[in-house]
Amino acid sequence: MLRFLTICFALILPVQCWAVVGSVQTIIVCVPSAFAQAPCPAGQAISTMSAYVLDPAQSAVYAASVAPFDYVAGAEFWSLAFGSIMFMYFTAHGIGLVLKMVKKG
Repeated sequence: MLRFLTICFALILPVQCWAVVGSVQTIIVCVPSAFAQAPCPAGQAISTMSAYVLDPAQSAVYAASVAPFDYVAGAEFWSLAFGSIMFMYFTAHGIGLVLKMVKKG
């Protein structure tokens, strides 16, 4: 349970981290080997391991979180942030010039 909570908080997903969204199951994988077994490609054999498998109902939440990066939206956000910083800088610089002029009188 602690491992699941760590994963849940590390991914920062908009799901309830206390809910059970899968289970630990034994799965079959293909691993490099000197001989080949039927369902695996040449040079690989069957092996088993434990893995955390998502429930089908919850997999859509995780699939949406690993969507490809939208470069247009990223550029828009970066432009807005950079423009805001530049606006604040030039505004503060202008106010500083006015205050310096008033101080020198």
